[in-house]
Amino acid sequence: MKYDVPFVANTEDDLHCLQAAFMMIVKFFMPDFEISEEDWDKITGFEESKGTYATAGLLWFLNNGFDAKEISLFDCKKFIKNGGDYLIELSGKEIGGWQIAHSNIPLEQERMKKILLSNAYELREPTITDIESYLDNGYLIRALVNSRRLNGKSGYFGHAVVVFGYNKKYLLIHDPGLPAQPNRKVSYSDFEAAWADPNKNNKEMDAIKLK
Repeated sequence: MKYDVPFVANTEDDLHCLQAAFMMIVKFFMPDFEISEEDWDKITGFEESKGTYATAGLLWFLNNGFDAKEISLFDCKKFIKNGGDYLIELSGKEIGGWQIAHSNIPLEQERMKKILLSNAYELREPTITDIESYLDNGYLIRALVNSRRLNGKSGYFGHAVVVFGYNKKYLLIHDPGLPAQPNRKVSYSDFEAAWADPNKNNKEMDAIKLK
């Protein structure tokens, strides 16, 4: 099964994959939705030279008629309490350090407090079965992957993709890039490897649909 989801590419600075992924989801459910890039950056919490957490975007979905669920082993309560120390505990010094350098931690801690109050967050490991089940029930999926691993390279770069279909052999994703790759077919094993890199604690997904 698959949905006919419009494709939105990352910007040339290679810093707006999450904004592109969320916009694909919005445009699928609300084809007439229009907003400037600057305003969408504000809504989704973009900051120059920083990575964008999903929390600001999820809060927007929840406040604008959508059902949104996040499933992750990322412990919001520990992050709120310990900040960067928790990122290192979760992902190690190299990747945790990268995340600290690319995060506005105090702001994200405040946003995560709101996410916890919304009951949209589920603290557990997401699975391929979750992706398939939510797709079957009308949701689209935003997943966090290591784009370098997904593209057969070494190192780490956190990246957002949209999963919009599947069959017995592969998942169908829109990869905003760079390079932009719409309708990308990714085997289950390759997706799982990139999704769980450096470890399963990094696995994260949002399931979103219009109510």
